[in-house]
Amino acid sequence: MNTSTTEQIDLGVEARRVQATARLAFARETHPELYRASAAARLDLAAAIIAMDEAEDIPGRHNLQEQADVEQALRAYGQALADLIRGEAADEN
Repeated sequence: MNTSTTEQIDLGVEARRVQATARLAFARETHPELYRASAAARLDLAAAIIAMDEAEDIPGRHNLQEQADVEQALRAYGQALADLIRGEAADEN
């Protein structure tokens, strides 16, 4: 049974998604440098996930470093996305 046709739509969640889509579209146009930074961070996160998965497939090898790299890339992407939405880069201090 396809649950997508029977699920209730949470209008609050959908409203926040619409607002986020609009804010991201506006930010992309008004802050291209922050958009490029968030896109690069997203690619770094994807690359870290791929490296972690590849390390996991090697028998006898632990992928703790790759897991840490994914966590770091996730934090960096989150910060880059927040910077884009806010329209300014956060201070690194």
